Amino acid sequence: MAIGENNVDGYARDQIDAARHDPRLGRSHDGMVADFGDAVEEVERVRMMNVIGLNEIRRFYEREKGEFDTAGGDDQREHEVQVFWQRAELAQAEEENGYPAINAQALIGLHSALDALIQQLPAALRDLPFLVRLDEAEKLIPEAVEHLTPQLREELIKQLQKLLEVPKLRQLEKKGVARYERRLRRVGLGFQRPIPDGLDQALREIGVIRDLLIHRAGRMDKEALDKAPSLADRYQDGELVRLSDEDYRTYSGAIRWYGAEVIHRVYGRGDDDSDPDNWREAHLSGV
Repeated sequence: MAIGENNVDGYARDQIDAARHDPRLGRSHDGMVADFGDAVEEVERVRMMNVIGLNEIRRFYEREKGEFDTAGGDDQREHEVQVFWQRAELAQAEEENGYPAINAQALIGLHSALDALIQQLPAALRDLPFLVRLDEAEKLIPEAVEHLTPQLREELIKQLQKLLEVPKLRQLEKKGVARYERRLRRVGLGFQRPIPDGLDQALREIGVIRDLLIHRAGRMDKEALDKAPSLADRYQDGELVRLSDEDYRTYSGAIRWYGAEVIHRVYGRGDDDSDPDNWREAHLSGV
């Protein structure tokens, strides 16, 4: 079998193509559903390559050290092999600690993708009938549209929405499932099934942890513990948050499952009959 481009297909083909050219570059705000999927895939892909890269650094050192010893310890290569050892030690330390920095960066990205989905999707669904009618009106009076700049059109839409009393959407506040459900309910996309306590807890925790990572350099504080009391089982005020692989599986599973659940509410479930109690299994296989 020839190694290379002609023997790549399926999931690997999709990931390579997306890495070469991000499909989100050709979209605008109206691509929020596809953006969510692509953002999640990018986060998982980059995290996987980080982990693979660290493991390869260790294997590379082992190969180079073997060749160095076989050659009888070439003095000219001693400094070079020492550098390889140092890199391998850094890689091993990351692996033994469970990749906390990599996991933190990935979870910030996943949480951002979910926030963006819930921020944009309800607004698009709320405005869709209105925008369809506006588009029909513009086609009936094309001469008026010629003088309508994008800025004026946006302002016209805002004023018409006020006159028609288009419902205002809740901002993304609080933590946990409530952060999203309050906004989704305004457009008829509220949760139709019981919300598992564990899912709400996981989304609450990662919402709080995300804030700590961005605004507190990962240091737990009393405000965070008040917002997510379950974190007190693992952290005290002033402790540094370190996200293990198990943490990553839990939080990424919660984000991936909930994001997919919201999308199913819009497009229907099709063959999907996933049990909400199995949300923990939604993490990427192999992480």
